[in-house]
Amino acid sequence: MILLRTLATLSKASVEKSKPLLTDILPRKKVISKLLFDFNARYNYHHYLPVVMDIYDKMESDKEPVTNKLKGSDLIIFQRVLKEIRIQTHSSNKYLKELEDSLIEEAATLGNRDALTIICFKSLDDTTGEYTKDDKEQAKIFINKLSKLKHPLVFKMAGDHYYRKSDIKKAVKLYGKFLKLDNNSFLASEVYKTLGMLSFQEQKLMQAKVFMEKAINLAPSNKVSQAHFILGLINEIDPLKARYHFEMAASEGFLESFVNLGFLELNYFRNIYKSKLWFKLGAELGDYNCMIGLFDCYMKEENWKNAKITYDKTVHYLRDIKSGINLDDLRSSSVEKLNRILGELEHSASNISSIKKQDSEKPIVEKEIAGAMAKSKWDI
Repeated sequence: MILLRTLATLSKASVEKSKPLLTDILPRKKVISKLLFDFNARYNYHHYLPVVMDIYDKMESDKEPVTNKLKGSDLIIFQRVLKEIRIQTHSSNKYLKELEDSLIEEAATLGNRDALTIICFKSLDDTTGEYTKDDKEQAKIFINKLSKLKHPLVFKMAGDHYYRKSDIKKAVKLYGKFLKLDNNSFLASEVYKTLGMLSFQEQKLMQAKVFMEKAINLAPSNKVSQAHFILGLINEIDPLKARYHFEMAASEGFLESFVNLGFLELNYFRNIYKSKLWFKLGAELGDYNCMIGLFDCYMKEENWKNAKITYDKTVHYLRDIKSGINLDDLRSSSVEKLNRILGELEHSASNISSIKKQDSEKPIVEKEIAGAMAKSKWDI
């Protein structure tokens, strides 16, 4: 147990004299309660709070928190809740992050294998010096024991570990061992998604399709936007299926899907209105391909004014980000056409201005006669 505590404890920075109350920084009760329900927690918010508060209050002390009201798996669920909120809000509070680490540590102390697995791989992946060489060696011993016990998470995290080290062959083998033990969970969805990406990169499209569809079936839509995007690319020969998957990805804010939807609506479904909507969304997020697509839309509409405005904005943006892309080369015929038409319009406007000036100098009677003889709205 002492060894486990040594392995799990992070090197502590100097602690402020006082830290905020947990209730002041904890996300809203409603948010936590919903996620506890989603994660199939055994207990509600009020049952968790006293234990979590005790762990938080004793994080920087040598005192042992009272955790006998909960199991290690319960603490891991609350840690997952905090992690999910951190991911969804794209924000991180250092005290809550430390609480996550403490929850994992306490869960490991209570004998939770998931927690012990997480700590072991955190030790192996560490490059900051927080864990000693002895810690890493001890972590390998624990990992070996957990592997012999066929604990699913150890194979999944081992696969992730070797994937990050670019040892793809070993990672795939470990993912396969994990799926033999667990092929019907959220973690399985993550593994299928990774295998799908690897298959897609190797141009094994049918295999990638199978993996991505399995990933989608095992996780909520906000966790599989990338899987939907890849399926959109794979189904490019079936525009309806492609549009469905791109829209699912776009609904979760997957940026790359906007440009694909824009060109799909523009070139296949011939819906310039929807195409512009997708391109505008992407352009607002800084996707220059969407800016170029928006330029294409205005050219097709023969909306020369907006085409020119979009052209100017895109050229400036491409220059500012030093993209090395030349819109004049990329859309040479469209740019040439736009410049020619704008030149003709400018010339016509100049002629009209000249005629109006001459007309204003005519005697009143002469202008009245000319007005009476005019038969077309285009007549001056």
